[in-house]
Amino acid sequence: MRTSKRIFTWIIISLILQCSLYLFLDKFYFSPEGSIKVTKIDSVDKKKQIKPNVTFDSTDKNISLSDDFTYTAYMSNGLVKVVDTTTGKERKINFSSGIKCLSYKWVPGTSRMIIAEKVNSNTIKFFYYDAEKQSKAGIYDYENKRENSMPAGQDVDFQISELTGVLYAKITYSKSIARIYRIDRNETLTRVSTVTTNVGNIAVASNDDQLVYEDSQYGGIHSNYSPKRTISLNGISRISLLGADDNDNFYIGVGKLTINKIYYGKLTENTSSWKEVSTSSLINTADVVVSSNGNIYVVNKDQETVTDISNNKKNTYEGNFVEMNNDSIISTIDNKLTIKSF
Repeated sequence: MRTSKRIFTWIIISLILQCSLYLFLDKFYFSPEGSIKVTKIDSVDKKKQIKPNVTFDSTDKNISLSDDFTYTAYMSNGLVKVVDTTTGKERKINFSSGIKCLSYKWVPGTSRMIIAEKVNSNTIKFFYYDAEKQSKAGIYDYENKRENSMPAGQDVDFQISELTGVLYAKITYSKSIARIYRIDRNETLTRVSTVTTNVGNIAVASNDDQLVYEDSQYGGIHSNYSPKRTISLNGISRISLLGADDNDNFYIGVGKLTINKIYYGKLTENTSSWKEVSTSSLINTADVVVSSNGNIYVVNKDQETVTDISNNKKNTYEGNFVEMNNDSIISTIDNKLTIKSF
């Protein structure tokens, strides 16, 4: 009898535990509207709460915001400056005497940036800067126990693979000579082998270190994706690289200075299966912006409009266009920063 009662008691306890577990899994763990929805609302609310209070001098340039809009950066008198977007208060950043900043880029999804500094007439060095901590440190090749440096050039273009942390830097030395360098997670610097020194636009996949770059001399587009390949689109000879999104899609326009059609897809796919988007009219490649989530925007600075060509949705803005950031239009009105959600 005691044995039967004991068995019955354990059965009841087991059923209670199982029911409690199933209830938890159903209501919380597998809920499609749980934490994902809350996170999304928090993100939207945070952007709505930011009211920019940043004023620029007429000579300031290369303005851009961190992904959550908390910080605003720009170039002023050859140096990078970073301010709190809401208060306009300048963040501390230390620079050595006599250096010149050639370029900077926010690391996606963070308050950190990469800065390229020309430390003398012959050398470029890279640095990390954390706007939240107001700390700066050189990117050091610990594996080979040496500083990462390279011959100085005129300009630097950064592209960052968000998931792998790989950084590509295109350094332009003249109209016909540019070289690409790669820095991995271990901060090891290597020069990328390219089929041309006349490198145009570059783009990188977010989930691996696939690099795509233009040949400005002969008009081709190439990749370091194994095996190295030249990207071709149905025999079209004149194509231009427009960018890449977070799903590893690369966007290529038909034409050079102006285009009327865009193809996009992954390097793992045959380009014959890439998707096609018509622009409905000739547009300048310089006016095309590919967002991280794959939206294709066309900026008309004369009419002060931005159009999403996938659905032809148009939005207006005021002042001078700065950038598209997280599907918001960043502009300046009378040298004051403005943010407008698309």
